[in-house]
Amino acid sequence: MQEVRTERFEITNAQVFAAAFISACAVGAAAIGSFPLAASIATIFLFAGVHNVMEFRYFVARMPLCWGRSRLYYSVGIGGVIVLAAAYLTLYFASGNWLWSEYSWATSAAIWNTAFVLWIATLFYLRGKQRPKSDWAWAFPVALLVAAFIWLAPQYWSLALVYIHPFVAMWFLERQIRRTRPDWLRAYHLCLASIPVFLILLWLALSGQPNLSEETNLFWRINQHAGSQILPGVSSHLLVATHVFLESIHYFVWILIIPLVDRKAIPWKLGEIPLFAGKGGFPRLVFGAILVGVMSVTALWAGFAIDYTMTRDVYFAFAIAHVLAEFPFLIKML
Repeated sequence: MQEVRTERFEITNAQVFAAAFISACAVGAAAIGSFPLAASIATIFLFAGVHNVMEFRYFVARMPLCWGRSRLYYSVGIGGVIVLAAAYLTLYFASGNWLWSEYSWATSAAIWNTAFVLWIATLFYLRGKQRPKSDWAWAFPVALLVAAFIWLAPQYWSLALVYIHPFVAMWFLERQIRRTRPDWLRAYHLCLASIPVFLILLWLALSGQPNLSEETNLFWRINQHAGSQILPGVSSHLLVATHVFLESIHYFVWILIIPLVDRKAIPWKLGEIPLFAGKGGFPRLVFGAILVGVMSVTALWAGFAIDYTMTRDVYFAFAIAHVLAEFPFLIKML
């Protein structure tokens, strides 16, 4: 009698992760494409502050207690964040001053952006010196090429940063999965490949849609942030939906997925933080900083409830600090 052999198909955690990611993107794309302004308001209200705290928590966990041979790298990285953030805030809040002409503001913004890309190039160069048989001096000519584009088309560079920034979180996640969940890497690459598909579907569905309303100051700002003034020939419905879709992925990568693949990023596991639990660490300082972050999120929610438009403007001004802080830690992971 011939034996019949059956094979049981087992679903892996990586497959569950990929299915959940792609399903969430599908639902999110449909909802955001249908109600882009409402989605923008809701996602920023609910997740903007929370994701900043989660980023800070992640960075603190990755900061070594002793810098050692990385002292110069971290000094340049942290120093650059402080200097560039202070300069950005000065430009942002002083731009309404009557002493500033449009030309002087544009020139100052181009100088800031040039300093920004040269700082990133310096971090690449310093990181390359830490790796055996590596020379990453190529970062400087690339930075100078980007700087030329900044001066030729500053408005397009600023808009490009708005849309590139969400992908930084996805790059962080890719590097983290390589370290802690290598068996998920193929599934994650499938997730990344699905994002352009959803974007193309959004563009096909929304390219012929009329522009979104700008009847309120808040709606006008959301449209401008997505690039409606720089790209007047493109439907603002499409631009806002694209931006909110990418930002939503960015938020959920930091809030949910990175803690899922890295136990050091789980908020309540403070014992995983060298600066907190290591010998010679600073537990009170770390705990206090995280507590201030949680209180800031509560204050941000209160501000949104009282005056959403003004609070949104203030948030996006100070959010430059977390954008800058991402680069030293990301480049260090290379």
